[in-house]
Amino acid sequence: MPVRYCAICNENPALVARSGQEALDEGDYCPVCYEPTCRPHLSVVRWRWRESGELDSGLVCKNCVRTYAHRNWDVFHRDWIT
Repeated sequence: MPVRYCAICNENPALVARSGQEALDEGDYCPVCYEPTCRPHLSVVRWRWRESGELDSGLVCKNCVRTYAHRNWDVFHRDWIT
């Protein structure tokens, strides 16, 4: 889902020029903090569903990964791998 701006890029204006419109078109909203994020600032996290035991993954902004905020995302249904 395209985003209009990236919250991480807005913190550092030098990153905006490097990323460009294509990165925003491939961006998405972080499911943890709900901030719009460009594709270079999204990281893959993996988990195992507790009910089925199946592995799954998703994209989360690098700020949430760096602060481990993603580990508080739906802890009742997910066992975190990364």
